[in-house]
Amino acid sequence: MIGEEFDKRRHFGFMLDNAAREIKKAVGRGVIEMGEVPCNLKNAWLVGYIERQSDPVFQKDLEKTFHFPKSTLADMIQCLEKSGYLAKAPVDTDARKKQIVVTEKGKNFSTLAEKEIMAVEDYITRGIPEDQIDLLVEIFEKIQQNAKDYKSYVELKKED
Repeated sequence: MIGEEFDKRRHFGFMLDNAAREIKKAVGRGVIEMGEVPCNLKNAWLVGYIERQSDPVFQKDLEKTFHFPKSTLADMIQCLEKSGYLAKAPVDTDARKKQIVVTEKGKNFSTLAEKEIMAVEDYITRGIPEDQIDLLVEIFEKIQQNAKDYKSYVELKKED
């Protein structure tokens, strides 16, 4: 019976989702204590990424990097603009094109959020040897790639 087999398995998606939720809550608590909560906490990753880029950043670049749908990313950017963390600036070569830049307020938020993220990551990995962390990262990367490949697998299976 499939139910019994299902119950006996370790469900990695469920485990990863639970771990991710706990990590987000821990980081969120720290950022809230600092008094900085723009729109949604995952926006901290976006602001930090944009801040660290040496070349101009455009929405299309972010769509490729973060794998967000265009509309989701547009909403995130709009929220961060309204909150004063990001701004759009024209590009010298093409005034119609707008690059996304981090404001001073955004830089301050990014620094605070990144400190909190690193503190949480240090805490949750305490007592775990570096070689095991490296192995975990390697496994996560394989799981992520397999999950991406699964769509192709399902489509091929349908053709059989």
